[in-house]
Amino acid sequence: MHIPEIRALLESSNFPVIDRAMVESLFGLRRRRAIELLHCFGGFQTGQSFLIERLQLIEELKSIEGGVDFSAESRRRQRLSEHLEQVRRWRKAKSVVIEVDRDALPARVKRLGDGVLLQPGNLHIEFSGTEELLTKLFHLSQAAANDYEAFQAASEGAGQENRRPLLD
Repeated sequence: MHIPEIRALLESSNFPVIDRAMVESLFGLRRRRAIELLHCFGGFQTGQSFLIERLQLIEELKSIEGGVDFSAESRRRQRLSEHLEQVRRWRKAKSVVIEVDRDALPARVKRLGDGVLLQPGNLHIEFSGTEELLTKLFHLSQAAANDYEAFQAASEGAGQENRRPLLD
């Protein structure tokens, strides 16, 4: 749990004091570290128990949340989380294999392949899965690279007024 969530839990409870076991549970700590944390926050020992007043712990957590270090760490963690998510998406995308038969690549826009329709302002592609879609998009990009003028004319309609759409 994070400090804001821990503070919210403490604020919603009505316990007068919090013991070491609760600190372990709330903060996800082991016994020794929970005792150290209780000492740092002004906790006290009663018999064999280490305690801290709930309101005092809430104030300590508020103080931490309001600090510059907490804000900087929160921003750092957010950036790290976003970066890790980006890497996760990139790795998943990188694992996709697009089968490319170099001999089957369309040399011209007029031969885009089955299920690919290019008209002025409109591209329609029929596919049954992500890999097939990516393969057709790759082939489309190769046809555009091999015959850019024809691709531009087909996609923008230049000189295409009386011509049929490009479809194989």
